[in-house]
Amino acid sequence: GGAPPPRHIILVRHGQSEGNVNRTAYQSTPDSQIALTEVGWAQGVVAGLQIRELVKNESIRCFYSPYLRARQTLLALLQAFDSQTVQLSSEPRLREQDFGNFQDDAQMSRVLAERQVFGRFYYRFPDGEAGTDVFDRMASFITYLFRTMTERDYFDDGRAAHEPAAPPPQNYVLVTHGLLMRIFCMCYLRWTVTEFEQVWNPSNCEIWVLEKVPRTGRYRLAGRWRQPHGQHHGGHFLDVRYGKSRHAYVPSHMKQPSDARIIVPGPNCLNAEALRGLSDPMDIGTALGIPFSV
Repeated sequence: GGAPPPRHIILVRHGQSEGNVNRTAYQSTPDSQIALTEVGWAQGVVAGLQIRELVKNESIRCFYSPYLRARQTLLALLQAFDSQTVQLSSEPRLREQDFGNFQDDAQMSRVLAERQVFGRFYYRFPDGEAGTDVFDRMASFITYLFRTMTERDYFDDGRAAHEPAAPPPQNYVLVTHGLLMRIFCMCYLRWTVTEFEQVWNPSNCEIWVLEKVPRTGRYRLAGRWRQPHGQHHGGHFLDVRYGKSRHAYVPSHMKQPSDARIIVPGPNCLNAEALRGLSDPMDIGTALGIPFSV
C-alpha cells in the first residue's frame, strides 16, 4: 500500500554565478547572496527543458538551497513547467559548504592550496565547515527525504478530514551546489573518501540522475543527463567525471547503494574493485598481514 516513491531523484547544480567568474565577489558579498550571471540564468532555463524532457509530463517536487544563485536557478528551470503544479521546499541543509564569512581572495588562495595538501574531505575552512560537516547534514537530509516518500502527511497541515492530500510527486529535483551533489551521492551510495575525492565537481547546471530500481525502494546512479547540442527531444546518460583523466570508468559498486562491502581475508583480497580504495595498503594490508598487489 501507499503511494509509489518518486521515479527519479534529480540533482542540479546552480548556474554560472558572479562568484564563478570573479572570485573577489566573495570579499564584499555574503556567499548566500551571490547572484547568477546572465549566462547562469540561460543555463537554468536550458536545465529546466532538459529535466522536462526526462520526466515528460510527470509531476515534480523541488528541494532547493536557500542561497540566491540556487533560488534563481530554480526560477529559471521552472519556466519549463509553465502551468503545471510544482511542490517547492526550501532546504538549508542543501546550502553550499560554509567557507567562512567574507573571503579575502589572497587568503583564500593560500587556504585552497593548503586544502589540496591536507585532503579535500577533511579540511576545515577557517570559520567554516569541513567536508565531514557537510556529510553529517546531508545524512540528516537524506533521512528526511526518504521519510517524505513514505508518509503522505509528514506535517499536520490542518486540513479537514474530507480534503484530499496533494498527490505524491513522481520525481524529486534537488537544486543545490556541486560539492553537495557529490556528497549526496557519497552519503547515499556509500562511497569511501578515496572514491569521493576521485569524482569531479559537476559543471554549472549539470544534471545528475538517480533512478529507482524496479521492485525496490533503492536508487541507482544513472549518470549525467545530457541532450546533444541543438537536439530538443530525447537524451542519454553519461558517467559522472571520474579519475585523474575525468573520463575513467565509474565502478559499478559506486552506482548503487550497499549496506556493506564484503571481504574474505587472504592473499590479494584487497585487489577486488570494491575494496581497492578502502585504505592505504600500508595500513590495512599490514594490519591484516595481507600482501597487497596492484
